[in-house]
Amino acid sequence: MAVTTITPAIAKATRKLFSLLEDNFDPASGQYLEGYSDERVAKECEISLEAVRAHRVNAFGKLAPPTDLALIRREIDELQRFALQTENDMKAKLKDLNNRVLQIQKRFD
Repeated sequence: MAVTTITPAIAKATRKLFSLLEDNFDPASGQYLEGYSDERVAKECEISLEAVRAHRVNAFGKLAPPTDLALIRREIDELQRFALQTENDMKAKLKDLNNRVLQIQKRFD
């Protein structure tokens, strides 16, 4: 197992990372404040994006999907249910019409 030597630069970057996360990430909502992201924190701290993600997840939690994304997903689900119901209604109507055509045709056969 490799042991990482903690240099003053690493300690400074880690302090800055946690400061930025504390100030700009809301663990309750799982969202960054406006304008912040893992990418921005990584750039400001001059550390890897993977390190930022790992520290954020371990110390503050995972990112949650934006609320507008949840609303869009709900609308998609509703539309899919509506489309399925409409398709089933149309199939039932077509079946009824085809049966009526067969009944009329039987009179002339």
